[in-house]
Amino acid sequence: MGRHPDNPLDQAAKGYPGKRKTKTEKAILEAERLAGLLVAVRTQTPSENKPGYLQDLRLKGASVMWDDYAPRLDRLHLLSQLDLHLFAMFCIYAAEFVAANEEILTKGYSVMVKTISGDKMPRENPAVGRRDHAAKMTIDLSSKFGLSPQDRHRLLAAGAMHFDDDTLFGRAVQRPAATPATPEDVASESAPAAEPIPAPVAEGSAIGSLSAFDSVPPGTKPN
Repeated sequence: MGRHPDNPLDQAAKGYPGKRKTKTEKAILEAERLAGLLVAVRTQTPSENKPGYLQDLRLKGASVMWDDYAPRLDRLHLLSQLDLHLFAMFCIYAAEFVAANEEILTKGYSVMVKTISGDKMPRENPAVGRRDHAAKMTIDLSSKFGLSPQDRHRLLAAGAMHFDDDTLFGRAVQRPAATPATPEDVASESAPAAEPIPAPVAEGSAIGSLSAFDSVPPGTKPN
């Protein structure tokens, strides 16, 4: 005896497991999967809202870049909820630069490829182009977040970047301890300034002779 077909209602509840999905249905499922990767964990701290696609183990390098730089940018008020995907792109391109550079160091700037005649000839390693493109994109995106001295100066001048008292570009600021004022210091500040003593002038010398006509600067002579 052959197998009895399931009830149509049961087949619908199972999602029609024996039915091949159409091209449109597969595209919809893939779009839903990608949409889930774009969702970040929503918290009040932007640096903790790492997008889902950076959680992929194949993007471990980009994820490490995020963990290293995002908290620093957050403290400088340069990373907001609206910047998450832009900064994630920076992390991906920075990791791609490192991966392509490693491939160049391993295989060299050129690789041997087979020609139509069956011979082999050197061709530029495709990793060179990938590395150069990743470097360009990394530099372009880094300017958005003040990751170079020139960009930091520009953002500071525009008032777009400011830092808390305890941090400055990820470094602790060493501020000198205030020395309490002594009574002698207070007395010296309140006492009137002493009149300047003119330099001695040699008799018969023209050099410095005009200093004898100097008047006392305003505010230095007591009333």
